[in-house]
Amino acid sequence: MLLKKSLILLCWVFSSTAFAERWFEVEVLIFKQRPAPYLQEDFSLDKEPIKAKRSVDLLTPLYTAQAKQECINGDTRFNSQSLTDSVIGANRSNLCDGSIDYLHSYSALPLSPIAPVKDDMEQTYLLAPEQLQFISQQQELARKGLKPILHTGWRFEGASQSRSESIKLFGGKLLRAPVIAQTPQYTNNDFISLVNTNQSIAPVVEQAADQWELDGSFNIYLRHYLFINASFDVNERQANGEIQHARFSQFKRVISGDIHYFDHPKMGMIVQIRKFKH
Repeated sequence: MLLKKSLILLCWVFSSTAFAERWFEVEVLIFKQRPAPYLQEDFSLDKEPIKAKRSVDLLTPLYTAQAKQECINGDTRFNSQSLTDSVIGANRSNLCDGSIDYLHSYSALPLSPIAPVKDDMEQTYLLAPEQLQFISQQQELARKGLKPILHTGWRFEGASQSRSESIKLFGGKLLRAPVIAQTPQYTNNDFISLVNTNQSIAPVVEQAADQWELDGSFNIYLRHYLFINASFDVNERQANGEIQHARFSQFKRVISGDIHYFDHPKMGMIVQIRKFKH
């Protein structure tokens, strides 16, 4: 009896260890669809912001580091150099400091963030551009005249839904929010009478948040099978200057090694999950 319990315990420990070491890599290629002139779907309705548990942002640190290096190399998009600095010949490494919002200095993000080549299984990390495999898919999109917004991938440990991470993904153009100036409204007439009529009242300036063309969350979890739960907003500036948000939300059971296609009137997504070292 004791031997039987020991064998059961040993099998449980072995299976738990094996499960914990099941690592995968996923590759994601997201592109914009062509405008559909006869599209009937209404995207004007307001939606709740996308919320994700255990959210991880792998893109921002890499895009920021990439932009900072480009700043040091003299890229004028990230140039904070004043006239005085240019006269005295200040070192660019000193000018490209933490005061610059590198991420929002991009008018459009690079298609793929530059990540170092890694081969470990310590924590979730992005794939380097040379580790991505969707070369023929990119070429096919180009032949069809479709524009990729984001092409990236990452390695992660297979985990249950409650333990899995949601990877924050964003890309494309940066849509600058319009600055709205509003004149203050007062209801107290006695107060207004105390104000000099020749004195102009400065308007209150409201600045909404800038938005990327693509912004959302991508979650993969393991429950016997692999499941993808993805939610994105595809943002577009309209002729009147307003930004329209089209919500992309899809849930799908997938098989590792297969290439899966996700379709939406505003965007398409190609995904492949591959086993890593098992």
